[in-house]
Amino acid sequence: MTLPARGPRSTWLSSPALPRWLGVGVGLLLAVGTAVTGGAPGPGERALYDFAVSRLLPPLPPTADLVLVEVDDRALAALGERWPLSRATWAKAFQSLAAYRPNAVVVDVLFDAPESRDALDLGEDVLERLRASGLADTPAGASLAHDLEARLYAQDGDARLTESFSGAGTVILGSMALAEDTGGVPVPGDPLTPVPLDADRLRLGARGLSTNLAPLRLAAWGSGTLNVLPDADGVIRRYPYAVRVAGRAWPSLALATALRLWPERSEALLRVASTDDGAPLMRLPAPDWLPRVSLADVLAAGPSSVGLDLALREKTVFVGVTATGLHGQSTLPGQLAVPGVEIHAFAMDNLRTGRVLRATGPAELVGLVETSLVLGLLLWRRGRARSLGAVVAQAALLVAAHTVFVGWLLADPGWVVPLLPAVVGVVLVTLAEAVARTDDLQRQSGALKRLFGRFPREPAPPPSEAHDAGAAPGAAASGASRPPPGEPRS
Repeated sequence: MTLPARGPRSTWLSSPALPRWLGVGVGLLLAVGTAVTGGAPGPGERALYDFAVSRLLPPLPPTADLVLVEVDDRALAALGERWPLSRATWAKAFQSLAAYRPNAVVVDVLFDAPESRDALDLGEDVLERLRASGLADTPAGASLAHDLEARLYAQDGDARLTESFSGAGTVILGSMALAEDTGGVPVPGDPLTPVPLDADRLRLGARGLSTNLAPLRLAAWGSGTLNVLPDADGVIRRYPYAVRVAGRAWPSLALATALRLWPERSEALLRVASTDDGAPLMRLPAPDWLPRVSLADVLAAGPSSVGLDLALREKTVFVGVTATGLHGQSTLPGQLAVPGVEIHAFAMDNLRTGRVLRATGPAELVGLVETSLVLGLLLWRRGRARSLGAVVAQAALLVAAHTVFVGWLLADPGWVVPLLPAVVGVVLVTLAEAVARTDDLQRQSGALKRLFGRFPREPAPPPSEAHDAGAAPGAAASGASRPPPGEPRS
C-alpha cells in the first residue's frame, strides 16, 4: 500500500487570506498617505471634492455688507486709459469712495513702484528757473508760476494717492509674498504687521515680501498678502490666511481686514485662521454672491448719488480689476477663472463666520478610524457570508454607508475626511474574496473527481453478450437442448 503523494506545504505567502490583507493594507496606506500629505482631498479624490463643494454643499448666502468696486471693461472704456491706471485716477477714485464713508476699502492692487516722474522733474526745474530769474515777481510771472505749481501738484500721482489714503482713513492695501529673496520685511510700525500664529506650521512659506511704497503704507489703515494657494492641478481649494516669512506669520488681505474691522474678535478670528495649518478648505459662494459696482459709476457720480450711497455707505468695499484678460486666472472648484479680489472677499466671509472646512486634526483622526472600521467590518462579515453574492452585497452596503457618513461630515461639521481609501480597500478585499472562493470551488470539484475516481465502474459487456443476457431464461434453456438438424430426437 503506497501513501498518496502530498502536495506542497501551504505557506503564509500562499495563504488565501494574504490578498484580503493586502487589500486592507492598500486602503489603510492610502488613508495614512492622505493624512501625511496634508489631509483630504487626496490627489485621487480632488474631483470628488470639487463636485461635492460646487454641487452638493449649499453655497454661501448673498452678503449685505460686502460690495465689489471693479475695474471692468466699461470702466476702462469710460476712463480712456489702459491698465495699469494712473495714480491720479486712483486718487480720484479713493476720494470718491471716501465720500460714502465705507467701513473699509480693501485694495487688491499693489503699488510697489513709483510712477514715472520725468514730466514732474522737468516742470519743477522750469518752476525753479522761473523763480530764480525774477520773472515770478511780476504779475504775469507770478500767475504763470502759480498755475505751473498747481499743475505739478495735480500731476504728482503718488502724492495725491497718499493724500486720498489719509483722507479715507480705512484703506487696506495688499502685498505679495515672494519665493525669491528679493523683497524686504516690514519694520515695526508698518501697517503690515505679523500675527501671533505658529509660523513653522503654516502651509505657505516665502523668502520675502513685496510691499507698497513707504508713503502709501504709512497712510494706509492696514495691509495683507495677496497670495493664493493653488493645488498641483491649478485649482484653488485652500486659502492661506497667513504666510511664513523670516520666521514670522504675516496675515493675508482677508485676515488683515477682519482684524481691523473686528478687533474684539481677534482671538476667535486667529483660531479660525490657524485651521489646517493656516490654509483651510473654502466653502464656495454663489455666482451672484457679491454685489458689484463699476469704477466708472463711482467716478462719474457725485457724492450725492442716492444709489451709490445705499450701495457703499458703511460697507466693506473690495476694489480690484475684473476686466477681460487682466485679472489673475484663478480657478475654483466647478468654476472658471475668478478674479482674485473675489477670492479675498469670500475668504474673509468664511473667516468671520467660521464656515471653513477642516481636513486635519480631528477630521484626520476620524478619517483614519472610519476607514479602518469599514475594512474591519468587511473582513468580519465576509467570513459569515455563505455565498459570494452575500459578500458583494455587504461590500456595497458598507460603501454606501461610508459615502453617506463622509457626506454628512462635510455638510454639517465641515470635516473633510478621505472617501477613496476605504472604497479602494473594500473593492480589493471583495475581489480577493471572489478569487479565493472561486479557487475553493475548483479545489472541491477536483477533490470530488478524485474521490469518485477511486471506485472504477464495471466494464460494459459486448453487444452480443448483452443481447444474450437480455434473452428470456426459458428460451435459452430450450435452445440448449434442441438437437442439431438430422439427429433423432430422444
